[in-house]
Amino acid sequence: MKRALVAAALAAGLMLVSPASAGAWATYCDWDPIVLVVTPSGHVVPVYDSVWTSSLLDLGLPLESYTATRVYDRAGRPETQVDMEIYVPTGLLFRYQVHDMVTSGLLGTGSVYAQGNGTSGAPVHLRFVLPIS
Repeated sequence: MKRALVAAALAAGLMLVSPASAGAWATYCDWDPIVLVVTPSGHVVPVYDSVWTSSLLDLGLPLESYTATRVYDRAGRPETQVDMEIYVPTGLLFRYQVHDMVTSGLLGTGSVYAQGNGTSGAPVHLRFVLPIS
């Protein structure tokens, strides 16, 4: 827990001091819920769905659903293909940009399985393959 707090503080500090081009450069991770993906063979793989917005006023509360299907790699080993749909409801009056990430660790740490941009009020589909069947 202490390591995660230190890592989050360092990441926030780096975000604030890093050079950026003109425009909205600060992002905020509003929600980072854990999603338990059940593979076709019954394994449970925890992944995190991070929703990043450019303002603290844009509450990116995600609603997720996914489908998991069995696929095979080139060597014939089974893997799990995941299609995760992330829906962020629209704010009080306005739509806003979101950046969605699916990772193996909290707040975008660990392996990044998939990421994509979208807007609130419209679903974003993120597709990735887990090496677990």
